[in-house]
Amino acid sequence: PAFFLALGPRPTTLFAYLLVMTFGEAMWQPRFLQYAAEIAPEGRTGIYMGVAQFPWFLTKVVAPLYTGTMMDRFCPPNGPLHTETMWLIFGLIAIVSPVLLVLLKGWLGRDFKERAD
Repeated sequence: PAFFLALGPRPTTLFAYLLVMTFGEAMWQPRFLQYAAEIAPEGRTGIYMGVAQFPWFLTKVVAPLYTGTMMDRFCPPNGPLHTETMWLIFGLIAIVSPVLLVLLKGWLGRDFKERAD
């Protein structure tokens, strides 16, 4: 959804981003956690749920390392704003995960539960 913001700093693009992000998160997150719980071997559900939450933790640690630099470069206090370019870069960063999931579909589709037993 970050690509909506690459279209320019307008209320409509912000609303489109918020709408798609909210609905996407509401559909994806519960199903993802359900999947993590289902593949967990008996007695290890908590560990699997914790590992499933690791990407959220990692995002909160890594994102501040580059967002400040991006704001300084593309949204300086004095000078031209290039918010479209900044959001395009953020969108490209965000699309890496889904592309990797598609490319690794065969590996991810294996039955982890059988291997753990």
